[in-house]
Amino acid sequence: MSGLICRTGRKPSQYWVAASAAATILIAAGGGVAAAPVAHAATQLSLCSNAASPPGPVRHVMVVMLENQPYTNVIGPGSKAPYENGYLASHCGLATNMYGATHTSAANYLALTGGQFPASSPPGCGSVSACASSAASLFSQVDTAGLGWASYEESMATPCDKHTASPYKIGHNPALFYPLSDCTADDLPDPSLTAASGPLWAALTGRTLPAFTFVTPNLKNDGEGSGGLGAADSWLQAFLTLVATTATYQDGTLAILVTYDEGTGSDYAVGENCADRSADLAGKQPSCHIAAFVVYPWAAGTDSTFFTHYSITRTTDDLFKMPELFNAASANTLVGHFGL
Repeated sequence: MSGLICRTGRKPSQYWVAASAAATILIAAGGGVAAAPVAHAATQLSLCSNAASPPGPVRHVMVVMLENQPYTNVIGPGSKAPYENGYLASHCGLATNMYGATHTSAANYLALTGGQFPASSPPGCGSVSACASSAASLFSQVDTAGLGWASYEESMATPCDKHTASPYKIGHNPALFYPLSDCTADDLPDPSLTAASGPLWAALTGRTLPAFTFVTPNLKNDGEGSGGLGAADSWLQAFLTLVATTATYQDGTLAILVTYDEGTGSDYAVGENCADRSADLAGKQPSCHIAAFVVYPWAAGTDSTFFTHYSITRTTDDLFKMPELFNAASANTLVGHFGL
C-alpha cells in the first residue's frame, strides 16, 4: 500500500493532513491529485495489536535508530531491555532475523537512508566531508516526490549542525552527509524527544509530519552512552508512549520502524558485510544480528524473514512508490509483513 502527502506551497517541512473524520487528504499520484477519505478511530488506539483494520494506507514512516547492541542483549532470557523484550516483543512486530549493513555506526546510518554506504564511512565519520555522498537518498527521494522529510536530533545545538558536541554526534545524523538544500529547514534540534514539547511533538499533534522522518536520541539515551541498553530501553518506552497519544498516531497513518545500528561480537570487523544472508543465517556474524520492531497500530507477532537495514530503505520506497535505492532493490521489504 502507498499513501502520499501533498505539498502545500509552504516551506518543505510543512505539510498537512485532514483534521476530522469527514475530511479528506489530497494524495499526489503520478502527477495527478486525488482525494481519499481519512477515517479516524472511534476509540483510542493501543500502540499495537489493535483488532480493527487500518483506516487507510501508511502515510508517514518514522525510523528510530538506537545504538550498539546485539540481538541477544535486547531479546531473550539474557535481555537487559525489559520494555523491548517484554512489551514490544509481545504486542508489536518483532523481526527476529534483522541484520545491519556493516560496521561501524555511521556507515549503517548512511546505508539505511541511502541504500548503500560510502567506502570512507566504515572507519567512522569525524567530519561531514569525510563521508559525504552525492548519491540519492530517502531524503532526496521524498523531496523529489513532493512528500517531504524531517530529521529530529535530540540535543543538537542548531539546525543541520555539522559539528559533534556531546551528547550530539554527527555520525548519527545521516541527513548531513547528503547535498540537501533544505537541510537547515528540516534537520531540526529537539531538546528532549520524550517531552510534550518541541518540533516533533508539534508536528505529531498538529498533523504536519512529513512522509519520512528520522529520529535520533542523544548519546545518553541511544544505548551507546554510560547508561547503556537500560537507558535506551527506558527512553524508547517514554518516547513511544508519548507518540501513541498524538493525533498523527491515532489517525492510524504512522508506522515507526525501530532498529539498532549494529551489534557486537567476536566476528566484529570494520567494513564487515552484514547483509551476507548465508553467513548471517549460519550464525557466523552475530555482531550483525540486531533487534528491530515495527510499531504500528495493527502490527503484531514475530517474523523470521531475513531483513537488513536495506529492507527499511526498500520499505520506505515501496510504501511511497519511489524507485528502490541501490542495495534496497534486492532486499526483502517489510511491506506485506506486520500489517504494513
